[in-house]
Amino acid sequence: MALARQPGSIATIWFGNAIGVAVLAHRPRRDWPLLLAALAAGNLAANLLRGDALLLAASFVPPNLLEIVLGAWGLQLARLPERGLRSPAALTALLLIGGVLPQFVSATLGTLTLAPHGIAAFEGVWMPWYEGSVIGAVSVLPLAFLVCGQGWKALAPQLLDTRIVVLLPLAVGVTLLALARLPFPFIYLTVPLMLGAFLLSYPAHLLLTLAVSLTTALAIGTGVFVPPPRLAPWESVFVYLAYAAALVPPQLLAAAQAGLLDLNERLQARSHQLHRVNDGLEQFVRIASHDLREPLNTVLQFGSLIEQDESDRLSEPGRRYLGLMLQATRRMRTLLDDVLRYVRMQRGDMPAMQPVALGPLLQDTLLALAASIRERGADVHVAPLPVVRGNPVLLALLFQNLLSNALKFVPAERAPVVRVEADAAAGAAWIRVSDNGIGIAADDRGKLFQPFRRLNLRRHFEGTGLGLALARQIVLAHGGEIELESVPDRGSCFSVRLPLA
Repeated sequence: MALARQPGSIATIWFGNAIGVAVLAHRPRRDWPLLLAALAAGNLAANLLRGDALLLAASFVPPNLLEIVLGAWGLQLARLPERGLRSPAALTALLLIGGVLPQFVSATLGTLTLAPHGIAAFEGVWMPWYEGSVIGAVSVLPLAFLVCGQGWKALAPQLLDTRIVVLLPLAVGVTLLALARLPFPFIYLTVPLMLGAFLLSYPAHLLLTLAVSLTTALAIGTGVFVPPPRLAPWESVFVYLAYAAALVPPQLLAAAQAGLLDLNERLQARSHQLHRVNDGLEQFVRIASHDLREPLNTVLQFGSLIEQDESDRLSEPGRRYLGLMLQATRRMRTLLDDVLRYVRMQRGDMPAMQPVALGPLLQDTLLALAASIRERGADVHVAPLPVVRGNPVLLALLFQNLLSNALKFVPAERAPVVRVEADAAAGAAWIRVSDNGIGIAADDRGKLFQPFRRLNLRRHFEGTGLGLALARQIVLAHGGEIELESVPDRGSCFSVRLPLA
């Protein structure tokens, strides 16, 4: 208070008000009356000790209390105590709500309150009050807010950091040198603060900012190292507001750095979680590959033997029940195979790539589907296809899924017509598989490549719901993409982009 009231000083550095805003913002409002009474008593006592008459000293109390209440109420309304300050947006909100807007109101009220005492309204009260309050808030409010929210435990370890031990005297020295010898000194104050934004933790950087601000206040206010500024009132506004503005960019940068560190920690935690999930998937793959397939194969083998050798001894219902059992078992094995392939693709188990001639690969795939083609009386046309770079096993699985869907999802009264064509451009091949099937409605296309999402009832069309999800994973693993064009009841066309060899 004594420093703030000296002629030519840096006016009112309201560190106390900024601390009051931080304290009240973190306390329930039922505690506010007692805290405000203590703040009022402290403010009155400080002015009385300065030598003011009782009435003049009391005139300072209402504007200061209003500033504290408005700042704390605004910060609670913005939920900043819950959000924290580790982002530029949160820090900006803190400074605006707690360090700029309430000070405008309190400076105006202080001007009106002190007017009867004969003090010049603008030059003597409003301007030094506002600029000093803003400087104090910018200097101490973020640190006080952090300490009130997390306690001294958030700050105490930073005091033992060798980087703050080195940067603190360096920042103080640069500040005094810039103020005493350099033009536009506030520009140079940001240099150690910018350096600290990258090297220090967020609490340590806020402590460094406060140290630079206090050094500037003491140097200018006392004139020990720096002669007090002798400027016209309108000129001092630019000097002191430039001082406040010089403290803001390093703090925003430090908040951004803190936010990035938090994001990196969350990403690392998520990565560890995904590793644990992948370990579980790997264990599942091992179990499914051996322990689940073995009993299924046993059921299928002995069930097929019963169907072949003992069919004549079974009643008609018995043969029907046995056929249903074998059909369900085969579907279960197909589903298990699809799940295993999908899990391996999700885990990124990608075999080596090599040039793959799609023409012969499609012919082999059609041979594997020959029974379905013959049963449905399908007409399949395959145009000349290029050589792509990929894995032949996965590409065979991809086109087997696409072709089997093109044969399967066709009304029973309609003979399937399937065409496979290709275009090459810009180092990539587009392979199109089109059919004359039931098509896919526009509303259902978002579900198309999701695992286990069936668009049709199983009693109408067999399937596991994994074919297209697996096809998409294979295409993505090859660095390609898959697209769909479809008209309901007229057919679909799946276009796959793959890299040329």
